[in-house]
Amino acid sequence: MRGWSLSVAAAAMWAGILIAGEFPDLGFGRSVLLLLAGLACLVALLALARQPLPGRSRSIGRWACTPAVVAAFLVSSFVLLGTGWAELRAARVRASPLAHLAGALVHVSGTVASDPQEQTLGWTCSLHVAVLEPGRAGWPRAISLHDELWLEGHGSPPHVGAGDRVEVTGSLGSLHGRFGASLSRRGYPATMFVDSVTGRGPPSNPVLRAANGLRKALASSLARVFPARDAGLVAGLALGDTSRLDSQVEEDFRATGLSHLTAVSGENLAMFLAPVLGLGMMLGLGRRGRFTLGLLAIGFFVLLTRAEPSVLRAAAMSGLSTLGIFLGRPRSPPAIMGGAVLSLLAINPELVYGIGFQLSVAATAGMALLSGPISARLRFLPQGLGLAAGTTIGAQAGVTPLLLYHFGVVPTVSIPANLLAFPAVGPGMLLGLLAAAVGLVVRPLGLLTAMAARVPLGYLIGLASRLARSPLPSITSSGSQWPLLSAGIICVGALAWWLRAGHPMPRRALVVLMVVLPVFVWAGAVRAGPPSVLTVTFFDVGQGDAALLRSPRGAVVLVDGGPQLEQVATKLAALGVRRIDVMIATHPHADHVAGCPPCWPGSRSAWSSTRAAAAAPRTTRNS
Repeated sequence: MRGWSLSVAAAAMWAGILIAGEFPDLGFGRSVLLLLAGLACLVALLALARQPLPGRSRSIGRWACTPAVVAAFLVSSFVLLGTGWAELRAARVRASPLAHLAGALVHVSGTVASDPQEQTLGWTCSLHVAVLEPGRAGWPRAISLHDELWLEGHGSPPHVGAGDRVEVTGSLGSLHGRFGASLSRRGYPATMFVDSVTGRGPPSNPVLRAANGLRKALASSLARVFPARDAGLVAGLALGDTSRLDSQVEEDFRATGLSHLTAVSGENLAMFLAPVLGLGMMLGLGRRGRFTLGLLAIGFFVLLTRAEPSVLRAAAMSGLSTLGIFLGRPRSPPAIMGGAVLSLLAINPELVYGIGFQLSVAATAGMALLSGPISARLRFLPQGLGLAAGTTIGAQAGVTPLLLYHFGVVPTVSIPANLLAFPAVGPGMLLGLLAAAVGLVVRPLGLLTAMAARVPLGYLIGLASRLARSPLPSITSSGSQWPLLSAGIICVGALAWWLRAGHPMPRRALVVLMVVLPVFVWAGAVRAGPPSVLTVTFFDVGQGDAALLRSPRGAVVLVDGGPQLEQVATKLAALGVRRIDVMIATHPHADHVAGCPPCWPGSRSAWSSTRAAAAAPRTTRNS
C-alpha cells in the first residue's frame, strides 16, 4: 500500500476537485471549513501511522492501523482538501474584476500564454493579464491582476508567440453555455473579443527568451534542411509544435492513434536529459552538480515546449525521480506518478479539466499498472519487442475510457500502429533534431544528416497513411457518459489487479479468446470492407440528413453531414470508413452540412459541388 499511497491521495484530490466543479458557489466560509476538515483528517492519519502494530497497544491499536482505516482517512482527507482548495480558487476567479466588466471596452497588458491558434472564424489564444485599464467611471484607472483571459479575434492570427508581451484592446464577454462553463472550470473569469493587439517585445524573462529563440532557430533550420512535410513532423515529434504539420499527415496520425507522438511527453524529456547529464559527467560534476544541472535542464525543456500539460506531468515525475536519486532514496513509479500529480494539482487544480493532462496521466497509470505484467506474459517474443508491446497495450488501455468519453472513437488499429511505429520514433526525432542543430552551423552537413533522418520519418508517414485506410472498424460510443467512463476505469483496474496478482488464464478461457478474437476482427473487417452490392446507409442524425453510398468496387460517397459536428464522423469510424471519394451537400443549411468538415480531412478528392463548398463554411459558422 505504501508504494501506492501517493497515487491514492492524488486520485482522491482529483475527485475532490471534480466534486467542487459539480457544486459551485460553496462560498469562502464553506471552502475554508472543508480545508480545515481535510487537514484534520490528515493529522489524524499521521497520528494513526505512529500507533504501534496491532496487538501491541491499547484497544485502539487493534484496529486503527488496519489498511481499510488508513485508506479511509487518506481518501477522506484529500477529497476534502481537493474540494476546498478548488472552490477557493474558483471563488477568486469569480471575484476577478474581469468577470464584473462584461460588455465593457477595456485595455489590458500581459504576456501571451499560448500560441494563437487559427480557427474557422479567426483565432484564439490565452493571455496572462498583468494590468487592466477598465476605462469606466467609478473604477480605478489601472488594476494589477494575475488572471487568465481567453482571447478571440477575427482575421489572421497576430504575429506573437507564447511569452511575448502584448497590449490588447477589446470588449469583455461573460461566460455562458457549455464552452463558457468549460472556460470557467479552467480558471478563466471572462473572454475578450479583440479589436487590436500590439506587441511590446519578447519575454522579459531571459530564460524564456532564450527558450523561444532556440525554438524559432530550430524551426527555421528544419525548414531549410527538410521538405515541408518532414520538417513539420520533426517539429511535432520533438517540440510538440503541430502548427506546421501537414494536414494529411495529421489526419492519418489521428486515424491510427499515433497523434500522441506529436504531443511532447516523458520520452522527449528523457532524450533531452540524457545528453545533458552525460555532458555533466564528462565535465566531472559531482552528484550535487548533476542534480542542479538536471533540474535546470528540466525547467528549460518545459519552457522550450510551451509547458504543455503532458510536459508538466513528465517534468514533475522527472524532478521527483532526480530528487530521489540525489537523496539516495529512489521511489517506485506509482509513488513518483502520484507525487507528481498531487504536486501539480496543489499548484493548479484546474489541470484536471485539461484533456491533454487527463490522457497523459491515464497513459502513465496504464503503463505503471499493466506494462510489467503484460510484458511478463509475452515471453515468447524478443525482450525488446515484448516490453514495447506491454508498454503500448498498457498505455492504450489507460486512455481508452477517456477517449471514448471525450471523442467517442478509439481506432482498433492503434495498437499495431504504435508497435510498428515504435522503432522509428526515436531515430526520427533524434536525427531530425541533430540535422536542425547541425544545419544552424553548416547547412550542407545538416542536409546530409536530414537525408538519414528522412528514412524513419518516411516510414512513419507511410505507415500512418497505409493503416489509416485499413478496413478495421473503430470502437465507438455516444461520448460524455459518466457510467461508461466509470465502467471503463473499473474494467482497467480489475484487469490490472488480475494480472498483477499473477493468476494464470484458464486454458478454456484462452481457447475461447483465441477463437472469438479472430472471428470478431474478421467480422469487423468484412463489415467495414466494400459491400457485395451497392449499399446505401441512412444515418440517424435527428433533425437533418446524412447518407452513405458504397459500391462493390470501393467507391464511397457521403451525401450531407447532419447537424452535429462529430456525429457522422463517429458513425463512419464505426463502419471502418476512412476515405471518402466524393462528398455532396444537397443544399447549404446547417442541418445538412454542419457535420461535413470532420469527415473531410482524410479524403483526397474535392467537393462535388462548388456551390456547397462555398456555402459550407458560412452555414457551419451559423450553426
